[in-house]
Amino acid sequence: MTTFSRRALLQLAGLAALPSLARAEGATDGWERLVHAQAAQQPPRLFRPDERALVAAVADAILPRTDTPGALDVNVPAFVELITAEWMSEAERTEFRDGLAAFERHAVDGYGLRWPALDPVQRLGELDWASSALDAGVPAKRAYRRLRGHVLHGYLTSERVRRDVLKVRIMPGEYRGDVPVHATPAGSAHGH
Repeated sequence: MTTFSRRALLQLAGLAALPSLARAEGATDGWERLVHAQAAQQPPRLFRPDERALVAAVADAILPRTDTPGALDVNVPAFVELITAEWMSEAERTEFRDGLAAFERHAVDGYGLRWPALDPVQRLGELDWASSALDAGVPAKRAYRRLRGHVLHGYLTSERVRRDVLKVRIMPGEYRGDVPVHATPAGSAHGH
């Protein structure tokens, strides 16, 4: 069995995800960069302090700092909060926040502790529970899947991760699959 480093796994995940993350429906080029910049500049304005602490703890559990930056190092919780505030409908926000509350209650019911107070083993147990297919439609699990998607999206599109971890160099302009490619006639290339 081959063992991958976290960096190699992130590179594979990032490269696989970049085409689908490159352009959200109706979004302008570079929208993630703008969201990251806005999240870094604006004070938090949607989540209550307990929700903010939950999102930060879950983001840190999903992508902790190792030899590469973690989710907290690249301000992923602020990215998630801004996406939730600006891009979700009111109904989606309500469902998401209610689901986050149910996710928090699951930890309190199981351990008597709120998410930020869980130790690493307890956090892993909660993530395993939330990721399992059993009762996948319960609000807590739906909210976790959405949160996990936002955390990964925010992480993989952050400038620092794209530049320093994934080593992605984005070419300016856009890809055009409809541009014809012409072969160079034999003998004309390289002075032949």
